[in-house]
Amino acid sequence: MADAAYKIVATIENFMTDVVEASAGKPVLVDFWAPWCGPCQAVMPMLERLADEYGGRFILAKVNTDEQQQIAQHFGIRSIPTLMLVRDREVAEQLVGAQPENVVRALLDKYLGAEVVAEQEAPDPSRPDQLAAQLIESRDLQGAAAAIEALGAAEPEHALLKSLRARLTFLEAVAARPDMPALRAALEQDPSDGEARHALAAHHALAGDYGTALSEWLELMRRNRKFGDDLARRSLLMAFDVLGPADELVAAYRRRMAALLH
Repeated sequence: MADAAYKIVATIENFMTDVVEASAGKPVLVDFWAPWCGPCQAVMPMLERLADEYGGRFILAKVNTDEQQQIAQHFGIRSIPTLMLVRDREVAEQLVGAQPENVVRALLDKYLGAEVVAEQEAPDPSRPDQLAAQLIESRDLQGAAAAIEALGAAEPEHALLKSLRARLTFLEAVAARPDMPALRAALEQDPSDGEARHALAAHHALAGDYGTALSEWLELMRRNRKFGDDLARRSLLMAFDVLGPADELVAAYRRRMAALLH
């Protein structure tokens, strides 16, 4: 997981202090997951991104149920992924199964209060990084591009710049081909349709489903390496920038890319 104070790995040793006690100050969203769980891997990038976007207003605590069985048993976790919202030292709510982003946002906003909701509805123009992220979420292509350009001019070494530029590129592909059912139909009719496969992958990436997005780009790379001037490989590398080097999906798909290349 990314190196940030509001994103932690929860274990039996730190759970009481870093999750239970910490929840007295701010909500803690506990993500019960396992390395072998595909849906867990799919929602993980979305949770990471929300934690960054909310800027530490909640703590994201990840519990590997393979390694921390005692915690999972204590809370009766029988299915993963499970999200557990801890507030004021008590479990407030649970969501079982891979949840879409709007459901997770609604849960967070419920416990973060109206101030956070208002900020999301009216992004702070003095923070181009937050503004760009929120404009990407709202699919405002021109606004996001302007915010990212401003960020690059003001802070060319900003830690989120590459990630934001990658997501902007995905948004451009989505804006050009916004109809997901039509993209799926096009691929069913012609699995070699590189434009449709790339656009579908970009849709999944913007929705936080990077497991599916990476799979689609790898398939495009396998079918037609030269498509779009090596677009599949370049998109995979951009997705890696969004996910970060510590993400397990990055390591797995780097190996698969290498196998295709060699």
